[in-house]
Amino acid sequence: LVLEAVRLDGMALAHAAEPLKADRELVMEAVRQDSSALACAATSLKADPLLTESSVAANPFAVQGAKSRVCSVFELRAVETGIRYRAAWGLGGKTLEGHLPHSATLGDLGRDIRAQVPNPNTRFYLMLPDGETPVSPLQVEQPLAGLM
Repeated sequence: LVLEAVRLDGMALAHAAEPLKADRELVMEAVRQDSSALACAATSLKADPLLTESSVAANPFAVQGAKSRVCSVFELRAVETGIRYRAAWGLGGKTLEGHLPHSATLGDLGRDIRAQVPNPNTRFYLMLPDGETPVSPLQVEQPLAGLM
């Protein structure tokens, strides 16, 4: 219920119970709607670099429970010049491909994918090969090299 409220109005976070104000994904969703909602978050989250207005805007991944498209990566491999990927976008399965540097993160992968879809501001669920759950928006800084 609170998640839906902050999706409509980020400042609804001000009326959430204290434990919810410390939930990073809930706060991220509130800041996506209204950057000033960060002032309502728990003190421990106010300095979180993933929750700044610019970081939240650049984060391509949907928070669980959002109505969003799914992108399934079916190939992720290291090559001499970096990391290659192939993925299927949505139910139609449009194939997306790309090449990233060896130092790339999950966030870099998500932003590269997002640049190839019709609405480059869309947030989506990213499923990795052999993954059972979507990538969390809190994993944007995780290196891709450790996933292969």
